Amino acid sequence: MALRRTLGFASALAGLVLATAALAQPLSLPASKESRKVAVVVERGITHTRQLRSAELRRLRKRMVGGLPMREADLRRLAEARDGLAALRMVKLLRPRGLEAHASDIAWYASIAAGAGRASMFDDFVGALYLLDPASEPRGRVSQYIRVLYPHVWAGNSMAQDALIALNGADKLFGPMSEATRSRIVQDGGARMVLSLAMTDLGRGDLDAAGLTRVTGYLDVAERKGDLPIRTMARTLRQSADARLRTLEEN
Repeated sequence: MALRRTLGFASALAGLVLATAALAQPLSLPASKESRKVAVVVERGITHTRQLRSAELRRLRKRMVGGLPMREADLRRLAEARDGLAALRMVKLLRPRGLEAHASDIAWYASIAAGAGRASMFDDFVGALYLLDPASEPRGRVSQYIRVLYPHVWAGNSMAQDALIALNGADKLFGPMSEATRSRIVQDGGARMVLSLAMTDLGRGDLDAAGLTRVTGYLDVAERKGDLPIRTMARTLRQSADARLRTLEEN
């Protein structure tokens, strides 16, 4: 019964990949709750008042830690100084105003907080990334997002892995995926991530023979490394990729 369900899901998934090819929509695979909670400290930042060089910032941090009222502008100053607590409070301040309307600031401050080890901010960080406009988001902020996201990817956080796959590409927030990143996904990303990369590539309608050949290579890796559901999905998608490759060769 479990095998039939797996085969049925794999067949439906293959159809969904093909049906969404024109839209090039990223597809993500089910993941364990534990894998979404994997956290990494990228930059601890300011954790003690004495670390701040400015006497004014030290005064402001003492007010914040003491629970005294603070102006938003002062809280921003502390967050910009890489104070993880201040960044967390900025996210909580901005969140009720609307994630979409304040996506850039939420992504920015949540990246500082999550990068400092405040794992509760990681959902806000990743959620905001999907709402950012690649054409207008400041490149300095994008570099920060990559610096925080990628270590979570390689540590095995499935939410980070899905975001990396979805946000790399032409006209995407992180731009076209580098060959180095593709290679590391195959080497370190695990079967689920390799399969997700293959699914995303297969969802493109403009793949040439070389691209399809690369996809089948990813599917081979996923089938070799994955558990039963992953292996079954990889085999099913391999059939779709092979069919498209034969069509290209015949034409």
